[in-house]
Amino acid sequence: MPGHAGKVGIFLTTFNFLDKTRACLASFRRATGYPCELVAVDNHSTDGTLDFLRHEGVEVIANAAEVSLTQALNQGIQRFISDPEVRFIAWIHNDMRFFPGWLENLVRVVLRPEMGKLAPWNVSGDPARYDDAWAARFMAEHRDEFHPGNNCPWIMRREVVERVGLFDERFIKCGGWEDWDYNNRVIDCGYQVGTTGASVIWHEGMGTRNFVDNSDACQHNATVYVSKWGGRQPI
Repeated sequence: MPGHAGKVGIFLTTFNFLDKTRACLASFRRATGYPCELVAVDNHSTDGTLDFLRHEGVEVIANAAEVSLTQALNQGIQRFISDPEVRFIAWIHNDMRFFPGWLENLVRVVLRPEMGKLAPWNVSGDPARYDDAWAARFMAEHRDEFHPGNNCPWIMRREVVERVGLFDERFIKCGGWEDWDYNNRVIDCGYQVGTTGASVIWHEGMGTRNFVDNSDACQHNATVYVSKWGGRQPI
């Protein structure tokens, strides 16, 4: 693509739910025209997800046993930090659908020097309510909007990741708090964390976590967060 700002390394985390992964990959390939490389980080799926991804030509980092979300995130980040051609690193979930322009618009906004960790606007509910024409109108109408706060998927410039570092692996399983911890670190480096209306995706939300009991991990992770940040309100 002439004039593009550099390659995006995108990692997709998977843990079973092959049907979601199949739909996500089809949507991603249909809607993503910006130069990028997709790698899957699989958390020991047992439902054929690995075979499907490999058959589709997707590089897979296959964990032989279950790992925490922070470990999976760091595996994806380290894979792309090792590639000098990658200028941006992004994370997507398998319960997402994409619209044309979603990635190039994210890149355009995250190039601003004050931007640290940036997410597209998320919509949910019946995906049939949203089509490419709707998404194009939305992104045009809201292209200048930015809202501070946490959301996903996210994208970061390479230099931001190199400055902030990896996710803290003391946060275990899918117990949460790891994103708020990372956001604090991004902000303390002088960057902004938030959502842009210039890009929009459909996101079912909690597609895997709804089926896993993470209550103990959530309590553990909350304790880790407080030990690091005291009463600082998460963003």
